[in-house]
Amino acid sequence: MGEIYRAAAKIICEKGYDATSMNDIADAVGITKAGIYHHIPGKKDLLFRIMTFGMDSLEEQVIVPAREVADPELRLRTIIVNHVKLITSRSTPQGYNFVTIVVDEVAGLTAAHRRKINQRKRVYVDLVRDTLRELKAEGKLRDVDLTAAAFSLLGMILWLSRWYSPSGRLSPEQVSREVTKIALGGLLRESAGRPRR
Repeated sequence: MGEIYRAAAKIICEKGYDATSMNDIADAVGITKAGIYHHIPGKKDLLFRIMTFGMDSLEEQVIVPAREVADPELRLRTIIVNHVKLITSRSTPQGYNFVTIVVDEVAGLTAAHRRKINQRKRVYVDLVRDTLRELKAEGKLRDVDLTAAAFSLLGMILWLSRWYSPSGRLSPEQVSREVTKIALGGLLRESAGRPRR
């Protein structure tokens, strides 16, 4: 199943969901279309399974660790670093990225599946927005709208999947440092955001 998910994700990232056929996926993994349907009822279900995998990864690697951090400034830093790591670790020379599909292809889901994925995405947005709200209450946040700031931060992180290349000049660690500097510099007052020792 993992091979099918990876092949499907790669093709969807390259061609888009609508332009991807089950024949494309079957050819990529070297089995018949009937073989694909033996494992997966249809293309919409396959997309939902890939998105669920992406959301599971986000929850395990970003949301759960962030919730364990009481200090909102350190929590925000944890969110940024871990989300950047998730995206850069899934950007491969083969070009597939499960998290990108979650963001870009939600319209391809059934209404019921779309609600489930959107509900899971909302949990993450709320975590970021609540963290910013705590920073505001502590006087550490610049004068920014919380919703606009939350979506802008997530947009900056998610856009990494469009330009980051593992074979490029910047390592995942360097990208993480740069994104953290830019994000915290734009969100936190100058008295806040200093590196913690």
